[in-house]
Amino acid sequence: MKPFFRLACAIIALGLSHHAMAGENPQHLFNLPPEAFQPNPKVPGQMIYLKPGTDLKQYHAVILEPLSFLERQNDGNWQLLVSAEKNKIDSLYRMSMETALRKEKIRVVTEPGPGVARLRLAVTGFQQDKPGLAVSDILPIKAAFNLARFATGTDPYLLKVSTMGQLEDSQEHTLLAGGVNLIENPGSKTRDEAITADLLKKMIKNWTAKNASQLAQALSPAN
Repeated sequence: MKPFFRLACAIIALGLSHHAMAGENPQHLFNLPPEAFQPNPKVPGQMIYLKPGTDLKQYHAVILEPLSFLERQNDGNWQLLVSAEKNKIDSLYRMSMETALRKEKIRVVTEPGPGVARLRLAVTGFQQDKPGLAVSDILPIKAAFNLARFATGTDPYLLKVSTMGQLEDSQEHTLLAGGVNLIENPGSKTRDEAITADLLKKMIKNWTAKNASQLAQALSPAN
């Protein structure tokens, strides 16, 4: 977790500050030391932060900021994610997140105010893992098929997506809480298959549902 966490903290400024309005001077998770974060025992792969003395129960509504993406140069995983797909993924994320929040009775608003938090999320990395050959894959009855499949590059890869998100007070722009996550696509892809909104659709739905549930437990949902 530590290498992933440090990398995310070092580069997230590009994603989160991109959508910060001039004059807001928002605080960011990447300014915090690693020891400020703790593993979430209820969510594997998540590191969380809560500003000391903060009572999130004061907040009952959320402003959703557009999903940010960290850009990488000459990286096969990222160069396939063209602008059009970024827009589709952002649209899908915000639609899914708003639906999930409303189900949890968290109001989604567009204007700052008392009891309103601003939610910023960013995709900080894509990683593709190729599962290793199982012992059964090299038994004589399967070897011819499986070894040929691996040789042609059509074997499945597991897509992992790292994200970082934070809550700010919508009026004072102070950092309230945040988290670093590593999520996995429940399906698989080939190495050269493009990363698209359709590929990530199920992952985004599951991710936003879990995020909304966490927020509902931390904030004050409407009765």
